[in-house]
Amino acid sequence: MLGETLALVIRDLRRWYRTPGQIILVFTTPLMWLLLFGQAFNIGKLAQGAPGVDIREVFGGAPDYFSFMAVGQTTFIILFGSLFSGVSLIWDRKTGFLAKLQVAPISRASIPVSRILSTVVKSLLQAVVVLVLAALFVFIPGLSGLRFSPDFGILEALGVAMFLILLGLSLAALFVALGLVVKSEETLFGMINLLNFPLMFTSSALIPIALMPAWLKTVAGYNPLTFVVDGMRQLVFHTSIGSEYSVAVDLLGIAIFAALMISLGAVLSRKALLRS
Repeated sequence: MLGETLALVIRDLRRWYRTPGQIILVFTTPLMWLLLFGQAFNIGKLAQGAPGVDIREVFGGAPDYFSFMAVGQTTFIILFGSLFSGVSLIWDRKTGFLAKLQVAPISRASIPVSRILSTVVKSLLQAVVVLVLAALFVFIPGLSGLRFSPDFGILEALGVAMFLILLGLSLAALFVALGLVVKSEETLFGMINLLNFPLMFTSSALIPIALMPAWLKTVAGYNPLTFVVDGMRQLVFHTSIGSEYSVAVDLLGIAIFAALMISLGAVLSRKALLRS
């Protein structure tokens, strides 16, 4: 199964990088978020001189809103990449490629597993590029940039990667399974929209939990994106100031979520492939 899965992962990655227009769009969207949303709403500068305001306490240890948002932006990249991983399976079904895979002498489990792995690889690469670009903004006059802690090192970088990988595995497992179960693009897009906005706006990726109303704070505290961005900010800014949980709790939370989603995805994928 390992060789079959690897071959399908390579096939999916080749199809991705051989489509320059798709790659440009994939990297342009988060860049526009950084340039427009991040710069326009860099409210940390406005509050910098306010008496009694601890910026790092409000922004989870980040020195300003742009740094706060840039880390959160990486979770959106993982989210969007995972959400649309199932769509490609519907396209493969329409072109007949999925049917060919199902009758080929390969393990059927390699079909969803390969799509999950390729989605995680692509999303992680995009997240790394966005973090690097956000950090380079520091050297552009007139722009705010992502300011890493001087203590940020290889261990912290591996920790950030672990959070993003777990989030990618969990969301990709769910939506790849849905891509196998759902036969219509319209239905899948409807499900994507149903989950997309709640996950985005009930997390601390864009809005500090300290600024949320009480009921939303409760919801955000259990959002898997909150576990990820809370843990990553502690690693990137090397402080627990303004954090909701410890890094260990954040890691445990996203690990449990990943285990649940992978288990659910495995059950749904198996049933869908057996019915086909």
